Amino acid sequence: MKYPLLVAGIVLASSAQAAIIDARTLTGASTPLQTAQYGVRNYSAPVLVNGLHDPASYAAAPKLPVWQFAAADPTGGVLTFERDPAPASGWHAQSRKGAVLVTGGGAAIANRVYTVYNGQQLVAAINQAGNDPKIIRVIGHIDLRWSQNNTVFREYTSYSDQKYGGSIALPSNTTLVGINDAQGRPARITGTALLIGGELPLTAGGDPETDFKKWIADGKDGEDYPTWTRNVIVRNLVIDTPWDVNPEDSDNAYADGVTVSRGQNIYLDHLTISDGDTPDSLATGTYDTRHDGALDVVRGSDYVTIANSYFGRHHKTTLVGNGDSGRAWSDEGRLHVTFNGNWWNGATTRLPLNRYGQVHLFNNLITGSTSTKDADVKFESGTDARYRSNMLLENQYYNFTGLKVTEFCGKAIKGKDFIGFRSSGHIFTSDKSGTSAVDGQCGYALPPAASLWTPPYAYTLQTATATLTAVPANAGAGKLQ
Repeated sequence: MKYPLLVAGIVLASSAQAAIIDARTLTGASTPLQTAQYGVRNYSAPVLVNGLHDPASYAAAPKLPVWQFAAADPTGGVLTFERDPAPASGWHAQSRKGAVLVTGGGAAIANRVYTVYNGQQLVAAINQAGNDPKIIRVIGHIDLRWSQNNTVFREYTSYSDQKYGGSIALPSNTTLVGINDAQGRPARITGTALLIGGELPLTAGGDPETDFKKWIADGKDGEDYPTWTRNVIVRNLVIDTPWDVNPEDSDNAYADGVTVSRGQNIYLDHLTISDGDTPDSLATGTYDTRHDGALDVVRGSDYVTIANSYFGRHHKTTLVGNGDSGRAWSDEGRLHVTFNGNWWNGATTRLPLNRYGQVHLFNNLITGSTSTKDADVKFESGTDARYRSNMLLENQYYNFTGLKVTEFCGKAIKGKDFIGFRSSGHIFTSDKSGTSAVDGQCGYALPPAASLWTPPYAYTLQTATATLTAVPANAGAGKLQ
């Protein structure tokens, strides 16, 4: 498929592409802006919230990174890939209204192109542009714990302070990209959660589930429900998953690195996501879980692709669908997600874990160890097909130490309560078993005809062997410029 031309930021479709919808046209004036409540610190004291977030659990991040602040743009402001639409290969390029072109902020006019060097500039750009097409170029190191042009640092003081003051909400029609600094280092985000969308009520003080169900009961199209966030591209960023200073309880933290919630037509590309300098092993006492997901796609989100990204040291890594039967009202028939060209390396679980989603994985690389004594990177489980999910896995490469090929099923691939599972074309290699071709079907019955599906987009499938070298050469931040 040919890509459209871009002239002065305007997408021009050829006659062959006339039927393709610019995702920008799917967002209306009613699409909500959540930005005002995020990125503003309140410095509140820890308090119990619905019986959770015990003040006794408060603990500041035990280690801070070597900061990579920048104050100048090595490109001189010249745009290269920033206006590029997302490629057509992936679920992000589909919708119930037809094939779409995810343009993000590609059509941004001159005063909607921003270059930012700190968290406050990033928040200001979002608030100024709203749902207008916008390109936000990040250079250096973003952390909302820093203020006054990265000269004053103050740790989050509570769950409330971190939830609102430590999160950035991206609205519709946004391209957020990292630009490598003068030393060639990719832009980095630490101590800050990226939110794409949110499950919101229609009425002030209302309930999201009640309002959505009423909308459907009134005979209205769920795709026209006003609280979707659509048409977002995020590329070329290092994201350190936030250390939760005041977690929910001993087993659950709050903040993800990236959360897609009630979002559609979302393309996430060339990201590097891990716990950075604060792995869970640095936690002490009862509250030893200080991170939630690395990248979660939840709460009815749909048409999302995660491509060419690197997921390192982290436990609950990539989640699609955050609940079972209680989420059917939002998730049934949604959560179409593609994972392609990604590298999970030392990520311990959820590669991905999937509920409800119609998820396509192809040409991803999974490397890890079951024998290491480092709990932060010890492999526990890989792809996990859960409740009402329907998955297609093709030509993955698994490279392990400590794991035998006879242990592959049940460890690297497992599942229960899914409605469809197909897996084929993989290579598994380890120090215990050498190299083997494995189909990865793992004894699960192929789905009945009613649950079979074919990806509606064109894609180029490499062999699993090719994945072993192609993915490390391309995955992660810093490789676009």
